Amino acid sequence: MYEPTVVDRIVGSAPLRRRQAAARVLARGLGRVEITGAQNLPSVGPVVLAVNHRDFLDGPLLFGFLPRPVSFLVKIEAFTPRAAPLLRTTGQVPVVRTRPDVAAVRFAVRVLRGGGVVGVFPEGARGDGLVRTARPGVGYFALRTGAKVVPVACHGTESLTHRGLRRPRVRILLGEPMQFPRIPEGQRVRRADVLDATEQIRARLATLVAETSQPDDRAVAA
Repeated sequence: MYEPTVVDRIVGSAPLRRRQAAARVLARGLGRVEITGAQNLPSVGPVVLAVNHRDFLDGPLLFGFLPRPVSFLVKIEAFTPRAAPLLRTTGQVPVVRTRPDVAAVRFAVRVLRGGGVVGVFPEGARGDGLVRTARPGVGYFALRTGAKVVPVACHGTESLTHRGLRRPRVRILLGEPMQFPRIPEGQRVRRADVLDATEQIRARLATLVAETSQPDDRAVAA
């Protein structure tokens, strides 16, 4: 079974591109996907996507429609016998949520240091997606690697799996990148700094989520 290497996750590969194309075809069959702010995703360099979480399709949509490969941290419970092959061949990373998952964190840091894109759901679980709380991992990645953080608001993804006769509209809004000072290698990342960075990201993402409920003529159908 194909599983992307770290290099594949950073620069892409033919198998990953085929899977991205398949995700786009599936999404377009389910609804109308509109993307705003795509120019805010840096074309090169390490990026952390901080995404609100309404539905299990949030990650697959971004994997399919963004031009760069994205390795999302996905709860290990999602890697069932049926779903695991798809998740692994698209480069998603299993993470244990009940304790600090050192292996998953180290792997994500490795991808970021190589210049790749890692996706995280700061809320830690699916819900209303309003980002009232955020887990500290997103702040840690930003400080430890110096990666730019791009907040991403998804609106309407839950309607794709609870659709009626009409194709529902889904909006994806990418905010401007946030930059935090990188903590040098060998220097401890202070918890207070992590919590401060995490709160800044949470607040920016929450504001972006609120904007997705407003009409936006800049949206581009994908």
